[in-house]
Amino acid sequence: MKEPAVVRPESNWPGKVRYAFLISGALSDRVLAAFPELDVSDVTTGDTTLYGPVDGPTDLRGMLARFDALGLTVIEMRRLPD
Repeated sequence: MKEPAVVRPESNWPGKVRYAFLISGALSDRVLAAFPELDVSDVTTGDTTLYGPVDGPTDLRGMLARFDALGLTVIEMRRLPD
């Protein structure tokens, strides 16, 4: 009997998905350099928004781990419309 195929979360990911991350506080150039794949919006409220493509669930978890490793607080995370 053939084993059923294992469905990986990445297989349901709809190509490149864009996300926005609202980060507490203003970020230094050094911290921003840790996220070369993301763009930064103007800081107007004292917080920083980073946005850009995320390749899959593994990439998303890695990005969140980098935020955590740098001691950054993610206030909001949202998927952007296509």
